[in-house]
Amino acid sequence: MRHATKKFNQLNIWPGFVDILATLLIVTIFTILISGIAQMYFNDVIGKKKSEISELDIKISKIAEELSLKEDNIKKLKNLNLNLKSSLTEKEKLVKTLETNFKKNELRLNLEKEKNFSLTKNNNELINEVKKQNKNIDLYKSEILEKEKKIMNNETNIFTLEKNVNELKKQIISLSELLNQAEKEDKKNKVRIENLGKKLNLALAGKVQELSEYQSIFLRKIKESIGTRRDIIISGDRFIFPSEILFSSASDEIEVKGMNELKMVAKKIKEISDIIPKEIDWVLRIDGHTDVRPIKNKKFNSNWHLSSSRAIKIVNFLISEGIPSYRLVAAGFGEFHPILDKNTDEAYRKNRRIEIKLTNR
Repeated sequence: MRHATKKFNQLNIWPGFVDILATLLIVTIFTILISGIAQMYFNDVIGKKKSEISELDIKISKIAEELSLKEDNIKKLKNLNLNLKSSLTEKEKLVKTLETNFKKNELRLNLEKEKNFSLTKNNNELINEVKKQNKNIDLYKSEILEKEKKIMNNETNIFTLEKNVNELKKQIISLSELLNQAEKEDKKNKVRIENLGKKLNLALAGKVQELSEYQSIFLRKIKESIGTRRDIIISGDRFIFPSEILFSSASDEIEVKGMNELKMVAKKIKEISDIIPKEIDWVLRIDGHTDVRPIKNKKFNSNWHLSSSRAIKIVNFLISEGIPSYRLVAAGFGEFHPILDKNTDEAYRKNRRIEIKLTNR
């Protein structure tokens, strides 16, 4: 019994499956038919549009030809207008020349008429003018007589002036003689002045020689007190302190170690000032120098300001150590007199310095 029911179920599946396949086939056939009809319709529409586009292209080409023809006509019309304008201007010129000629002819006719009419008038006027001229001739004669009198007076004045000129010439000759004598005396005085100048130069050279001797003593004493230090340099007639010994960066306040060095300098100056004769007018000059790098802070607006302030501070310190103020000079040179004219750390270090020199006033 079970076997019979199982067989019956297997036979009933296939009709449903066949129905499904048939419906799918019908649907696919229907879609193919619709797509074919749609393709035929669109092909027809595209064919119509293509024909319309070709017709429009033909119309556009015709319009372009018409436009080119019209442009040619416009150019021809413009050329005709230009020719007409040029011909009009020429005709206007001709008309103007004819008008001017006509006016000139009219003027000539009028002038001739006036001449004929005015001839009679001119005769009467000429007679009156002759009478006036005769009167003027009489007036001119009287004026000529007056001018002749003036000429006579001028001649007398000229004669007197010539006399005065001759007298002046004589005076000039006498003055030139006096001037020659004065020049001779001046030459003698110049010789005397030259001799005095030579004597004065010899005296000054002697004073300079004496001062140079004391300079060498001063430098020798400073050298002895420096010992083997390499940072303080003696160059020629001066010795050079690096700024770092005396001052901190961008400051004009003397540090403690700098004060010790300056006390040593003050001591040596006092020793030498006792030796130098009073007639030698010597001074100790302190020169402040900086490097080329600019400075701008609340206290200093330039390197010149900083270098001058440092030199003045050293002068004030030496005065406090007993050096007379009239024997001291402070000068600030800023960055304008470098030892090494380079932009390197070594150049900056060497150019930041204080120079002290014993010299004459």
